[in-house]
Amino acid sequence: MYQRLLNINLSRSRPFCLFGARGVGKTTMIRDFAGKFSNSIHLDLDTAVDRAIFNFNVSAEETLRAISFLKGKDIRGSGTLIVLDEICKCPEAVRWAATLMEERTTAGTEARRPLVVAISSIQTQEMSILINPENGIMQQHHLFPFSFEEFLPVMDDPAALEAFREVPVPYYAYEKLLNYFHLYSLIGGMPEIMGQYAANRHLTGLKHIYEKIEKRFIDCLPDVTAGTKSRDLAAEVLQNTYPYAATRISLNRFGNLEKGSREIGQAFRALERAFFLQMILPVTSATLPLAPDTSKFARLQMLDTGLVNYFSGIQKPLFQSHDMNAIFEGQIARQVVGQEILAAESQETNNGKQLNFWTRNKSQSTAEVDFVFPYNDLLIPVVVRSGEPGRLRSLHQFLDAAPHAYAVRLYAGKLAIQQTRTISGKKFFLLNLPYFLAGKIKDHLKGFIRLANG
Repeated sequence: MYQRLLNINLSRSRPFCLFGARGVGKTTMIRDFAGKFSNSIHLDLDTAVDRAIFNFNVSAEETLRAISFLKGKDIRGSGTLIVLDEICKCPEAVRWAATLMEERTTAGTEARRPLVVAISSIQTQEMSILINPENGIMQQHHLFPFSFEEFLPVMDDPAALEAFREVPVPYYAYEKLLNYFHLYSLIGGMPEIMGQYAANRHLTGLKHIYEKIEKRFIDCLPDVTAGTKSRDLAAEVLQNTYPYAATRISLNRFGNLEKGSREIGQAFRALERAFFLQMILPVTSATLPLAPDTSKFARLQMLDTGLVNYFSGIQKPLFQSHDMNAIFEGQIARQVVGQEILAAESQETNNGKQLNFWTRNKSQSTAEVDFVFPYNDLLIPVVVRSGEPGRLRSLHQFLDAAPHAYAVRLYAGKLAIQQTRTISGKKFFLLNLPYFLAGKIKDHLKGFIRLANG
């Protein structure tokens, strides 16, 4: 439907695996990528017919000839793309791809071998032989729902997209971009939802699509759970997660389910393997490297804000609000900011990006910074808050412990830089960004730090 930004980073010469939840547009994007080749062969390993190709105990080269014969397409060396769609469903295809690509790296064979790429909606243990960073067989790429930058073309407003990409954003574009961002946060970034909205520019008609998307997730749970009981529990947990988006949770009896931490934890890990959510862990240090503390309560980062709004029944208050920080104690603002950071980082890194937040390393402490953002050799605190800088007490505590004096605040206001002090008297500089720039934090940090240093 629309150009995905990640497509720019996909290599025509290096094998890769594209991970992402069902319905985020992986297959559509790879079909677009296939246009760069003279021919392509698409194997849908969700089907028994295509899985059967890999059932024979023959050489990798013989299997390659079988693919060419059964799909009726010639193998034209590096001009051919072979797509293994839902490779997670076929361990034999995983082993074949690993063998073929190990042979492909032999001197002088690259030009004679096709490029093999894989798509997967879940992450399995078997796939580690392909994506292990130490052997380098396949790069990892992760596709998330459409980001705000990818959403803007839906509005058919090229000037807004151009203004969004300026650093800094022109003052006159602020209100329009803020309104667009509220709309994006309301409906979310799932491609089917965006396609329907682009067609009729109305929220009616989206209900059945949200419900179809959730059913698709529930239908894939047998692939990430062991048995009927664990599948049914994972489905119950999934349907109870939405109101807890961007909040810290206890696993024991989560969502009033009569289950303990071990069983609920297994359900959450299954949902993570299906990319439906992330369990974000806190760090307690204000310096790098990141060292997540597994003993503390995690925070839920859901796949898509639109799903959260719809299944939590909060679309109406969000639609009527000018400041998302004022809704449910900033819960939706934190959720969409996390979603934007993940989408932005996926354009630059090959590994699955993990978010982190900060909490003070003291028992009974409520001090918490919404996100911590590695930048060069610094760990930058990011808060999603309204109000005056003097009221950001948790941020003050982080900065008092940090070896630097830089912080970022995302809010409904305009871009500004403030110099202020923590409660204990440490001078620091606060970069205030409108939260529609959550995916552009890194673009603004360089100039901000340069200005702060005079």
